[in-house]
Amino acid sequence: MSLSRRNLLRLGLALPAMPALADADTPAALLMGTGSPGGDFALYGPAWGQLAAAQTGISIAYRATGGSSANILLIEEGAAELGLTTVAVARQARFGTGAWTDGVKFLAFRALFPMFPSVLQIVSPAATGITSLDALSGQVIGVGPAGSSAATTMPDILASIGVQPKAMVAGGYIKQIHDMLSGQIAACAFIGAPPLPAIAQVAMTHSLSLIGFSGPEAAQVARVVPGMSPMVLKAGLFPGQHMGIGSVGTMNIAIGAASLPKDLAQAVTQAALDHMAMLAAVIDTPPNPSSVSSITDAGITFHPGAAVALRHAGFRVPDKFVEA
Repeated sequence: MSLSRRNLLRLGLALPAMPALADADTPAALLMGTGSPGGDFALYGPAWGQLAAAQTGISIAYRATGGSSANILLIEEGAAELGLTTVAVARQARFGTGAWTDGVKFLAFRALFPMFPSVLQIVSPAATGITSLDALSGQVIGVGPAGSSAATTMPDILASIGVQPKAMVAGGYIKQIHDMLSGQIAACAFIGAPPLPAIAQVAMTHSLSLIGFSGPEAAQVARVVPGMSPMVLKAGLFPGQHMGIGSVGTMNIAIGAASLPKDLAQAVTQAALDHMAMLAAVIDTPPNPSSVSSITDAGITFHPGAAVALRHAGFRVPDKFVEA
């Protein structure tokens, strides 16, 4: 029986607090960048934060953002200490390769722990007749909130396979779904744990086409867009979906400011690692993988405090990927 978000938070609040952290630099409160309604980060972030606050005794507040790149920017600006992002976006930030970075390398964030994989989900109303990636050329596509993983990576993803939409527009998940149903945009392309709540809700009452990738297309995206890899939307995720659909995706990761005290970074990471199944239940996804290879393969480094917690939990974190 899966736990509801309300039950998870109640359990988190009931956890015994850890002894007060002794570091004189320990902040009295933390701010976490999360995500927009209709997406996974808006649920997962506060759930993790409740567990971390109960375990550390430190108050955690939340800022609803566009998502992945927006949260990295908050930490870079010193406006937040915790956040959620994806490996694909984190790599763009660390090496300054994404168009949104303007070539700037963002060095103020560190990985804390892997959360769960996200998969690109592209849908269009059945009435449009759009059933393939090629058919998206010349169309207006919604890519979710500005700062989300899809808004940040979709230009590179589609360009890598030769698809040229008329426009890719950003906006809230729920609003863009409504705009799609009203014919203002032709399709929505969102990245999240499938089924993304905003899509799943509408799929119950409307006939949607789920647009997939062939094996070669997914492999081409993985070659061109670091941090993305071939994935499959398994059968039964959406009403009427009777077979697996090929796609691409990336790992979601929790991040923290490099300036976080080591003991605090360890504690907030440990709070999540001790309750990964509970956190996964919040968004109805399997618990996270037991490897950090997708993060290290992308050249993303871990906070020293997080590395302590991860190694204690059995993860292998090479020394060269730990950075103060």
